[in-house]
Amino acid sequence: MIDSHCHLNLQHFEDDREGAIARAVSDGVAAFVNIGYDSESLRETLELVERYPFIFGAAGVHPHDAATLDDELEAAVRHALGHPRVVAVGEIGLDFYRNLAPREVQVETFRRMIRLARETDKPIIIHCRDAFNEVIDVLESEGGTYRGIFHAFSAGEAEARKVSELGFHVGIGGVVTYRNARLGETVAAIPLERIVLETDSPYLTPHPWRGKRNEPSFVAHVARAVAKSKHMTLAEVDQGTTESTFAALGLSAEALPRPVYKIEGAVYILAAAAELADLDVPPPDGVGEAIITGFTDPLVRLEHVLALADRARERGWRVRVNTAGLANHEAGRDVTKDLAGRVDEINVVLFGPTAKIHDELAYPPVGNEGWASIRDFVRCAVASGIETVCEFVAVPGFDAEPCREFARDLGAQYDIRMYRS
Repeated sequence: MIDSHCHLNLQHFEDDREGAIARAVSDGVAAFVNIGYDSESLRETLELVERYPFIFGAAGVHPHDAATLDDELEAAVRHALGHPRVVAVGEIGLDFYRNLAPREVQVETFRRMIRLARETDKPIIIHCRDAFNEVIDVLESEGGTYRGIFHAFSAGEAEARKVSELGFHVGIGGVVTYRNARLGETVAAIPLERIVLETDSPYLTPHPWRGKRNEPSFVAHVARAVAKSKHMTLAEVDQGTTESTFAALGLSAEALPRPVYKIEGAVYILAAAAELADLDVPPPDGVGEAIITGFTDPLVRLEHVLALADRARERGWRVRVNTAGLANHEAGRDVTKDLAGRVDEINVVLFGPTAKIHDELAYPPVGNEGWASIRDFVRCAVASGIETVCEFVAVPGFDAEPCREFARDLGAQYDIRMYRS
């Protein structure tokens, strides 16, 4: 899973940037595209790209900053585009909602950025607000074919079809989760191969956190909403949108680093992609724990998880597995007995202390039968001698006490994932 549009450089993440990145990787985000849109964010984007091998960049001039484009700024954009992991020109386009730059200046800057993308053979990331027809007119008048992403797409099927005809993919973010939005109908109508996932962090936070700070981990909730709209599995949406992002940005799977990421003194192993060969490289310094995780439940591939856990323990690392807690139900037996002695901690991620509350965010919903299976899994993990933690994702209005009671009744530990406003 890829967050194809975020702004991790902004001051909103000043106090917990690495924590936000760790939460996203823990939820299965394999790569991020950070957007540089003015002189300062270009510099900060390059710093992020240099620091994290799974962060890519884009460089351009935002329509809000169109009036600042001069030879010096264009040179800065060109310099950023020279980095091998700065993969697109963007975000560029027109914003006739806020009109922070004169419209004619926005159009001229947009054209200059399109021509720069052609010159450097880079895809384009489009910002378009209250200016769809005008953006299309500029693109068509510049001629040729395009590739890239229409960022924060929120229009209808006809507009999505027009965007696709021009060669673009549509960037679907938190708006698809809003109760008063009809974007889900558009998502249902367009092919998955034209959809990429994004957050626009720290903006456009999905429901029910709308109005609070967005962060890249929330792209998982966007993926769930897309899966629900298209009646697909999470695995299908994960794979399909990842391939779409590769196509939109001209990348290949080989462009991603090995799916074993060191963040905050831990190694995160994205189980769906990691193989034992990924652990054959020299171990990074300062690591005490390996976290086997992913957007889809790692325990779906139990033997693979066991092999990864064994290799991690050979290195002296403590091993934790993040799971949805349905492994016993799916396997038809108690898999925690296999995990005992090989996994130190099991972290069961939950959205509430009852099936009804949990299913408001879970996809597919587990229902009462699935909820009983999760409870049974937690009991079995505890009985197998594994440190077992029920991690509850806090939503607005979160009531902690029933969650503590849920974990305590099952003999497990309790934790809460809080998100900053």
